[in-house]
Amino acid sequence: MSPRSRWLLDECAGALDRALGMRFVREVGGGVIGDQAYADYLRIEEEFVETATRLHGLAVWDAPDREALERNARAVHALTTEQVDYFRAARAAWPVRSDLSGAALVQAGRLSEFALDAARSGGYAAVTTTLFAAETLYLTWCTRAHEGGAVPPGPIADWVALHARDPFRSGVAALAAQVDTLTVPGSVLAGWFTGMLDAEVAFHDAIYV
Repeated sequence: MSPRSRWLLDECAGALDRALGMRFVREVGGGVIGDQAYADYLRIEEEFVETATRLHGLAVWDAPDREALERNARAVHALTTEQVDYFRAARAAWPVRSDLSGAALVQAGRLSEFALDAARSGGYAAVTTTLFAAETLYLTWCTRAHEGGAVPPGPIADWVALHARDPFRSGVAALAAQVDTLTVPGSVLAGWFTGMLDAEVAFHDAIYV
């Protein structure tokens, strides 16, 4: 990482640490996530993947160069193929079905609301920064869980591994490289980054409402 993305991670370290300490991350890494909790997570995460696809699609449209265009196009492909296949198989194999309350769904929906609102107002820079926040969070906690956790085998372990290896890992590095090229003020970048992480915490906590 060059100074800008590194600065952003340092500036927002507190928000990232809070997100890494959320209950969902602890329970998956410790191998104690409940069947109902994960069923509910599958539902809201599958819905957010649709949002992430839209965000990467916007980034394709607004891409400043061919490299950024191709990177975001690859992300759209992965989200609409590999991840769709994962959710289909995981839901079929899981022993219980989602049973989220209306309040929980509203709370989980705030993540998409924040990301899409930021994208509409901030364009490519906002999309890149919010995705960098979300994917840095997932790369960090999934790598830790994959390498040193007690993740339950099966769909949960498959999901964790998906976010601890390439192409996801190289995708996060590519996002960092794009952050390095952004010219918006650092305070704006930090607002998008921390706002996304705060929304991620509310999103994951929704399965316990």
